[in-house]
Amino acid sequence: MVAAQELYDDLVMEQLARPGVSLGRMFHSEGLRVGGKVYAFFSTSRDRVVLKLPAARAASLVADGTAEVMQMGGRRMREWVGLPEPEEETWRGLLGEAAAYVESLAG
Repeated sequence: MVAAQELYDDLVMEQLARPGVSLGRMFHSEGLRVGGKVYAFFSTSRDRVVLKLPAARAASLVADGTAEVMQMGGRRMREWVGLPEPEEETWRGLLGEAAAYVESLAG
């Protein structure tokens, strides 16, 4: 099985090939951003990729066990989820969803 950080690093290179995608800081990590807003980053403390998705999609991923709820200071971040298991196709697809979602918010 591929390590989570290694998989994320490989997928970052793919994401950076997309128009408008760049790197930026989020919670002491370098993350992917589009339209100036971060949509994904790697949490080294939790060894997982963290994504911003529509609240309903995030809840669905948590309900089916694909993702975990992300919390900050004890407060649930309803549009942010963590993906604990490094699974290439799942991560690739969800990174694309997260980028499209955050790009749509930029208007």
